[in-house]
Amino acid sequence: MVTEEDKTTITEISKSQNIRLLDVFFIGPYMIYISKKAKGISKLESFTLLALGVATIFYNGKNYLKNK
Repeated sequence: MVTEEDKTTITEISKSQNIRLLDVFFIGPYMIYISKKAKGISKLESFTLLALGVATIFYNGKNYLKNK
């Protein structure tokens, strides 16, 4: 069994939370926007961008609220 303990500082958590907010409010929505507006990409690529954008928002939003 591997156990790892690591001390994190408030500054590290704060930086991590800021990145999560960036993902939730900018990166995820931008991926969704691109999936709908981009020309010259296949339906598979469009769907993949859409799915990744939604997953980014939900995953990082959940983790932000968990560590708030």
